Amino acid sequence: MEVSGKRKPKKTLSLSRGSAEDFLLFCIPCDRDGVRVPAKGYCLTCTEHLCDTCYKHHKKQTPSRHHILLDQDSMPTTPSVPIVKDEFDSCDDHEDEKLKFYCRDHDIVVCSICTTLDHRTCNVEYIPKLSKYIIDSEELNETMTEMKALEDNYKSQIKRVKDEIKAISQNHDDVIKAIRQFRKELNTRLDKMEKRVVKEADNILLKQTTNLNDLSMEVQTITNELVEKQVRLHKLMQKNRLDKLFVEMIDAKKRLEDMRVRQKQHSLTDDFQTVSFVKNMYIVDVIDRHQKLGELITMNTSMVIQYTDKTLKLEVVEDINSSSLGEKISDITGMDVLQSDKMVVCEFSKRKVKCFDTVQMRIISEIQLSKSPFDSAAITNDKFVVTVPDERSIHFMSLTNRQITSDLHVNINERCHGIACSRDKIVVSCIAVPGKVLVLSGRG
Repeated sequence: MEVSGKRKPKKTLSLSRGSAEDFLLFCIPCDRDGVRVPAKGYCLTCTEHLCDTCYKHHKKQTPSRHHILLDQDSMPTTPSVPIVKDEFDSCDDHEDEKLKFYCRDHDIVVCSICTTLDHRTCNVEYIPKLSKYIIDSEELNETMTEMKALEDNYKSQIKRVKDEIKAISQNHDDVIKAIRQFRKELNTRLDKMEKRVVKEADNILLKQTTNLNDLSMEVQTITNELVEKQVRLHKLMQKNRLDKLFVEMIDAKKRLEDMRVRQKQHSLTDDFQTVSFVKNMYIVDVIDRHQKLGELITMNTSMVIQYTDKTLKLEVVEDINSSSLGEKISDITGMDVLQSDKMVVCEFSKRKVKCFDTVQMRIISEIQLSKSPFDSAAITNDKFVVTVPDERSIHFMSLTNRQITSDLHVNINERCHGIACSRDKIVVSCIAVPGKVLVLSGRG
């Protein structure tokens, strides 16, 4: 019997939301109401899985009875995703219209007015119809894959940037450490130089002090002898011993003459010399001229060849031999590249320097020397330097209007062989005992 004013509680379903482990395919309409029920069919029109009850109602209800349904044996085996009705954006040109159409020809989304006005002849499709199968489409998968790949690429680039910043910071610390280490080395060298000159000054002081002490002792000895002689003469005078006084006087006169000579020999003006310190102006000039401890050289790290194996395999991309040059070349001892298509070679036995065009594959110019050239190095795109061991010299040459000319040669008094140029320095290796490397810097 019902009690007036009270309502019976509504019956609730005992089946609650299950976990993904209970069943993978479930009814989407029931899931919206908070109940998860196993799927027994699928609606292609709604793209939703349905339970047995919703499947039956789907056939009977007027809005959905013409939908295409698949039974449990034919339905998709992957979970369906509930379709959310999106709010379309408004068109920029027609504010009251929504961007519901896609122009395949122009690859843009448009509104109905844009379609009528600007895309009447284009292949225009309705977006809600196209989007039904977008989730499983190859185009979406490709787009997502490309975006993921690009994302990974950017993440990798961010990591490389961070690693580069770390490397730059470490490089900075290494540079500062090298600068301060060089300063310590300079201090050590200066300390040694200071010790040498101080020791030299100490030795001079010791020598002069020793000489003056010896002089003082000698003078003191003579003074004592003079005093003693005077005392003896006074005593003999007082005792009136005239004969003895005469003899002592004669002896004193002889000693006086000897003492005068010794006094001149030990004169202070002859023995004592002042010492002064003269600065090494070469050191001062170097410091004033350079004004810094050294130079900072930047290198492009991407140009460094990195490899993990102990053996680096190189591929021959072009083989230039004497037959390709159209003439026989007996021996090439040195070479360097002047320009991208010009190469300078030293033909030792024929005493020639030749310029080879790598595009035309022929010798375009040569110059005969009195002695055999050994090696060459490019200074600029049109200037280079050549070593001539038997002359003990290096030749400065130019390539002007495709002709080699000798500008000047410099004697270095060494049998020079290998040569290289870096900035404003020329480095030459010489055969000597012991072997040596010369670093030359020219100032015009």
